[in-house]
Amino acid sequence: MNAPPPKLAFDLERDIRVVAAMASSLTPYLYEDELYGYLAGDLPKLTLGGLLLRLYRLTCLEDSLSAEQQTLLHDARINLEAERANWSVHFENKIRRELRARLEALELFMRECDEDAQPCTAHYPTQAEKRTIIYHLAEEASELGILEDDLRARIRHVDQKLRALLREGEFITDKVLRPAYPPEIFWWLYAYVPELGS
Repeated sequence: MNAPPPKLAFDLERDIRVVAAMASSLTPYLYEDELYGYLAGDLPKLTLGGLLLRLYRLTCLEDSLSAEQQTLLHDARINLEAERANWSVHFENKIRRELRARLEALELFMRECDEDAQPCTAHYPTQAEKRTIIYHLAEEASELGILEDDLRARIRHVDQKLRALLREGEFITDKVLRPAYPPEIFWWLYAYVPELGS
């Protein structure tokens, strides 16, 4: 019998800490050349996509946050809006660069899956989170009027390949996030890569 497909972990308290750290580190990150900025301790790299992802899901959970957590979230949103305005050209360049880099990484993953499906099964949840980050970056780029036609086409192409690779399944992260991610939009979070021969 096959093992159940792997899932993505979610830690609300950590997400709040990451959002606060990312939002407060946007300067000098926005005007520096590095795409993946450094955050202290065990926190992930700072990217605009990572920040947008966490702001989105925490905003969807806002009613269940403590007063202190809501304040941190509110401050992070204000920081992002201020830095977006202050460093608009740098902000837009980082959005474009990260969107291209995330698409390249997802394309590479799918090429590797063509060669060997076995590791793809275990690594898919991480890739699904990357696809969600691509969604948020594309939404931001679209809102800013900087989502070029070639990027739209690449996202469509990636999604065609992903749909061919995946099988429909259970929601792949914590059920508390399910209301934030309706399946008709975030279909890749309700899927898995089948094991060889299954």
